[in-house]
Amino acid sequence: MLTVAPHLQNSGIGKQLLYAAEAYAQELQCTAVVMSVIYVRHELINWYERHGYKKTGATKPFLHTDPRFGIPKQPLEFLILEKTVS
Repeated sequence: MLTVAPHLQNSGIGKQLLYAAEAYAQELQCTAVVMSVIYVRHELINWYERHGYKKTGATKPFLHTDPRFGIPKQPLEFLILEKTVS
């Protein structure tokens, strides 16, 4: 799970975290980074696409069984993105 506090967004922290994660994946000799993003977060998906991530066409359910984190107001699912890092 990766997130940047709202008041720190647009400061470059997210990009630094993403590049560090990709560099670490390369050190581990991974060939790709795969992530899931809630499909209604269009601006976030677009940001990842600008950084080389591609939609795979795969999805997975967003399980919301813990009311401590709120109950979604609409059905949600994750969209799977992937980027080759080798």
